[in-house]
Amino acid sequence: MVAAERLAQAIVRMAALRSDDHLLDLGTAEGRVVVAAALAGARATGVETEPELLNRARQRAAQAGVADRVVFREEDLLRTPLTGASIVVMHLPPESQQQLRPALLRLAPGTRVISDTDGLSGWPAEQTQTVELPDRSPGRLRTQRISLWRVPAPVDGAWCAPGGFQLSFRQSMLAYQATFARGAGTPVQWRGRIDGASLPPPVGGPLRPWLIWSDGQLLVRRGIPGLPDGIRLSRRPAAGCPS
Repeated sequence: MVAAERLAQAIVRMAALRSDDHLLDLGTAEGRVVVAAALAGARATGVETEPELLNRARQRAAQAGVADRVVFREEDLLRTPLTGASIVVMHLPPESQQQLRPALLRLAPGTRVISDTDGLSGWPAEQTQTVELPDRSPGRLRTQRISLWRVPAPVDGAWCAPGGFQLSFRQSMLAYQATFARGAGTPVQWRGRIDGASLPPPVGGPLRPWLIWSDGQLLVRRGIPGLPDGIRLSRRPAAGCPS
């Protein structure tokens, strides 16, 4: 197996593809990641700026029998729409990844982002792996590190729940501090870490709610006294939380 194929297979394994996934490959080159994703059952789109590389990618997809599950486009890699992708793979220099970072963070919470370069400083990777590439050409590194991030739910700010409950967050990427109060009652505070679309409670200590991002609201998956399972919190309106 050639080095590029070995790397593509490692990226697809890291993505943990599902049949309903749509993988977007930025800088697809000869389309190896796209074809591997399609063979694993997902839909995939490859974006490249070089027409000759795109021709090779389309030939590869046809030879693999997945041409009906893939799309290849010639586009500016920094201007291609990201919306609709559940996985974004980047083969881009760090400065280009930083340019894409605001758009990545606007994607649906839980969207997986994979890169074969270190370009998202300040955003802690969820997983990293070093891929051995012993058959790379002389003069090139024989290993390649790949990393995976998941887009965190954007919870910073104030939220309301029926019954006069108020919940506020101070968020710093994956970390948050929450304050929960009802009326004039004593506020309760805790710290946690966002896991994509999930805000699991901290391990140990007093009981805290488990929250899930759901269509712009926060769903209480596991409640606490006064904030039962199934309650939904919405962004606090300008007039404040209703009593």
